[in-house]
Amino acid sequence: MSQITAASPGLLHMIYPYAGQQQYVAGTLSYIEQARAAGAAVLVATSQERRALLGSHLPSDDGVTFMDTAALGRNPGRLIPAWQDWIDRRTDGRAVHGINDATATQRGSAYEGEARYAEWLLNQAFAKAPAWSLLCPVDTGLQSASAIESLTRCHPQVWDGTGYSPVADYFLEPYAQDDLTAPTGAVECMTFTIDELSAVRDKVASFARAHGLPLKRTRELILAVSEVATNSIRYGGGTGTLVVWAQEDALICELRDDGVITDALVGQRRPPASQLGGRGLWFVNQLCDLVQLRSAPGRGTRIRLWIDRTDRHA
Repeated sequence: MSQITAASPGLLHMIYPYAGQQQYVAGTLSYIEQARAAGAAVLVATSQERRALLGSHLPSDDGVTFMDTAALGRNPGRLIPAWQDWIDRRTDGRAVHGINDATATQRGSAYEGEARYAEWLLNQAFAKAPAWSLLCPVDTGLQSASAIESLTRCHPQVWDGTGYSPVADYFLEPYAQDDLTAPTGAVECMTFTIDELSAVRDKVASFARAHGLPLKRTRELILAVSEVATNSIRYGGGTGTLVVWAQEDALICELRDDGVITDALVGQRRPPASQLGGRGLWFVNQLCDLVQLRSAPGRGTRIRLWIDRTDRHA
């Protein structure tokens, strides 16, 4: 069992399965104490409620910085750039030891599957970064044993409350994403080329109005679909297919084409200011509550966009 230090470059990424509030507090405080002993900056991304809980056990001058995970929204595709932004803004060049309380809770299987994938992608995104560590607490009482096992395999290390050890069956590349589930309820479908882009936007607008989506969210959905549809025309053979339906408490627009996307981190990293193109899927992740991307040779690309019917951005 090892304790955390400011060691070799890259991300030391640990899952912390805990049971109950007492174990959560004990394990996270132990991690914070080790982080401070290593001279690192400590960043805790958590809810306002968890901030109050941890803050009641910390001295007022402990130097821990808290970030509100509510600012991330529900989309796990915003996790990687959020941590990069937090690190860049708050650490003054010191090594970082973070706590990520944004790990999936009960939000539905689609969200949980993408949250697991986002956790795995963190290891790829920060493989060559300066040394830092990230602890991801997961309440074992809120998820099934199989979900905890799958999430654990997306982390190279596991924390036991006082130290860490390797995860024996950590997922190595390639990561097998969950299959997209079949649409539920009635679906509407249309094919398009460059000449039908305005018809695609009209279709999405009509669909959103019919399901009572607030105006701001409607505009965001139209913009996101238009961006993906344009990419289908540019990189997917000049044509694509749009499929729309309502499911659970969300509206879903799926775009399909014959292109293949090979970059696992596409849309997950903030493009540099000097970059002229390649921003489309980044913006889509900022607009949508969930983005599911599946792409493979011989099967083409499917990008499924979720927008919550409730205006969570109000």
